[in-house]
Order: sequence, then structure tokens, then C-alpha cells
Amino acid sequence: MNSFATLTFIYALFTLISSGILYGSFRKKMDKSAAYFLISEQFTMIGCIVLVVLNTKMVESSNFWTGLANFAFLSAEVAILFSLLSLTRKIENIWFLLGTLLVALVATSLELIRSHVHPQTSVLLMTTCSLSLFIANYLICRFRLSKKLLGNQFLSWFTWFELGLVGYGFIRVLSYFAPTPIIPRETPNSLAVVIFSTFVVIGAFRYMSYIGLRITWVDPENPSQNQLNKPLAQAIIEKDQLMQGLIASNRALGISALASSLAHQLSQPLTTIALHADATRRDLAQAKQDPSLIDSLDKISTQSTKLAELVQNLRALFESRSYQFELINLQKITEEIIEITMPSLQAKKISLIKDYQGNPIVYGNSIQLQQVMINVLNNATDALMRVKEENKKIFISITNNEKFSTLEIRDNGGGISQAMLTDIFELYKTTKQGGLGLGLWLSKTIMDRHHGSITVSNDAARGAVFKIEIPMHQTLS
Repeated sequence: MNSFATLTFIYALFTLISSGILYGSFRKKMDKSAAYFLISEQFTMIGCIVLVVLNTKMVESSNFWTGLANFAFLSAEVAILFSLLSLTRKIENIWFLLGTLLVALVATSLELIRSHVHPQTSVLLMTTCSLSLFIANYLICRFRLSKKLLGNQFLSWFTWFELGLVGYGFIRVLSYFAPTPIIPRETPNSLAVVIFSTFVVIGAFRYMSYIGLRITWVDPENPSQNQLNKPLAQAIIEKDQLMQGLIASNRALGISALASSLAHQLSQPLTTIALHADATRRDLAQAKQDPSLIDSLDKISTQSTKLAELVQNLRALFESRSYQFELINLQKITEEIIEITMPSLQAKKISLIKDYQGNPIVYGNSIQLQQVMINVLNNATDALMRVKEENKKIFISITNNEKFSTLEIRDNGGGISQAMLTDIFELYKTTKQGGLGLGLWLSKTIMDRHHGSITVSNDAARGAVFKIEIPMHQTLS
């Protein structure tokens, strides 16, 4: 076995193992770029196997075998070209098939003219074709890929190795002027062994650079996840979700500040209206004026007092930064939230039906528990607005036993899909178009801190049922 046979056998074994690693790494998520690179490795392996067969004299040298080797090595570089282009754009398979067909025509033509020209001339033509493909791949790496991709360190190394292959191609072309042709078969001289060893080393490191590139890069325009870049792709997804969450939080803070300021501005005029109404009522009562006027003033006083209480509830909900737990009347804080949300429900023609079978005292933070109620009520309202239901209804019930108080909120909004039921309380999971998936996750977090629970199910009446369980204060004490 001569030096070429040993060298090409080692490279064939390398390409066989590297093809297996590449295929196993991507598994069923192999994209176009990886598929073309895998084809390149397989063509290289075929070419190396042919050279092993020729250099070990297992078959006689003929136009078929030399043509097959030339076709395999040229097709390998065509596949590299398409692999690079497919990193950032969609390439139709037909173009690759046309490319390999053109290479087949070139390889066939070289064999047809081999017997009619000087042996050095056929070598020159073959090496010129190889050099053209090396240059094309280098120029694509250097100028035709996206700017974001060009900043990748592994692509930079890949580009340098392509430039090394360009240098190798120029040496092969210059070998035309050598006394004997430098070809990877027959009896090798020392220079030929060095030159082809360089080709093998560059090819191996080019493969490693490609694997490194696919581990460290995800196309931002068309993100695709595979087994190599899965951690990076997941990190990018989580970063985007975190940014959306921060934007939503910033918007919520702005709304909170606006609501707090509005509540502060409204509280004083409402108090003034109530005081003036009371004073005017007393004067009219003492003067024994028209009872209907007194009745109207009573209504004004009552409604302004209710409105003032509503404003105070809103202000407390938005301004509170306290996380202290205390004894809470569950029915009372539920009524406060109902009073806040009732105008919106009435405007959307949604009926709210209450069923209080107890008046439990729980231990917790009223603002946080009310936040949970608001999140669930908002979800129920959104669900009802998405369905064509004439009698839109939300049912709120309160029950309790010795250990837990249960607040149940159900609707007739069509329920939740089975696929969403299992992970609806996870971060960024949402059933609403444009939703961020923060409300229910936050609700579960709050209930965990209260040593309680929040669960969801679908009932027989085609609606979602959210069950909020809060420990009774005796249980915790």
C-alpha cells in the first residue's frame, strides 16, 4: 500500500465518522445547510474510496474510475457551496441537482479528451475546475453571507480554511509546469504527499469549523433549532420572552402610576360632592321641602360615597407595596373586586352571578389575592368575548370547610383546550392572541406563597372553572 492509499484511506474513514456524527447531531431536524454539508462529506468519502481502490491496485486505472473520483471531489465542493448559501436563504433543490449534473458533464468531458491530450493538460483542466469552486466558496464566505453571520468566529475560521484550499488549488495548477504531474494516484513523490496531506488536514478542520458554527449560531431571520444549537436557540427564545415581559411590566407600571394619580385627583372632588349633598339634604329636611328633592340628594350622596370607595380600592390596589399577611374577610375583598370590574362586565353584556355559602376569614395579603381574582376574571371576560354566546355569564362562589376557603370562578366561554390545561400556569403560556402568559403564572406563584392552590378544569356546560383554595387562618395558626 503506497502513501496515497494510506492517506486516502484515513481521510475516507474520517469522512465516514464525521458524516455519522453530523447526521446523529441533527437527527430529524436536519436543515438544508446541514444536509448539503452531509452530502459533501459523502461525496468526499466516495472519492477517497475510489483512490484507495486505485492505489492498492484492486482495480485497473480507467476512465470510469478516474472520472468517478473527479466527479465525487468536484460535487463535494458544489455541495459545500450550497451548504453555505443555505445558511441564510432558501435554495431550491433543483439548483443543486443542476450543479451536480454540470459537474458530471465536466468530469465526463475530461475523460473523453484524456486520451487526445497530454496527461499534464487533463490534470490542468481538472485542477482549474477545483480551483474555481474553491474560489467561489471563499468569495461566498467573504462577501455573500449576512453581516450577523460574518461576525461568528467559527465562520471566520471556515473562511480561512477555504482560503487555504484556494492556495492548495493554485499549487495544483502550478504543478502543470512540474516535470511530473502531481496526482493522488500511482507512485507518489514527497512533494505530492505533502500537498495532498495539506488538503486532508484543511478538509478536516473545515468540517470542525462548520460544526462549531452550527453550535454557536442561530439565524435571527428564520430561527431553526437542532440538537447542536438547541441551548443557544432556547436562550434566544427566553431572552425574547423576557424582553416582552419587561415591556409588559413597564406598561403595567405606567398604567399603575396613571391610575394612582387619577384616583388621587378624583377622591377630593367626590368627597366634596358627598359633603355638599349631605349639607343640602339637612337644610331641605329642616325646611320640610319637597321629599323628592331630598330623595335625589340621598341617591347623590350614596352613589358618590360608593364611587369614592371604588376609587380608594383602585388606589390601594395599585399603590400597595406591602407583602405582609393578615386576617382577611374573603367575601369583602371579593366584593371590592366585583365593584371594580362590574362596569366593564355590564358594558360587555356579561352577567355576574354570586353564590356565597360562607363568610370565611383567611390569612394572606389582600392585594395579592385580589390580583389573582382580577387575572382570572379578565381571562373569563376575554373568553366570553371570543365566543358567540348570547347569555354570557360568570359565576362566583365562595365555600369553605375546616381547612380551606374555596373561591370558584367559572364562565360559559367554551372552556380551555386539553393541550393547554396541562401547562396553562407555566410562564409565557397563554390562550389569548397577543397575550404574554404572565397573569396565570403570577397567580399560581401568589397562591403558592399563600400555601394555597389555583387549578383549572372544564365543566359540562362548556366553560372554564378556576378553583382558588386559600387556607383558613386557623389552619395556618
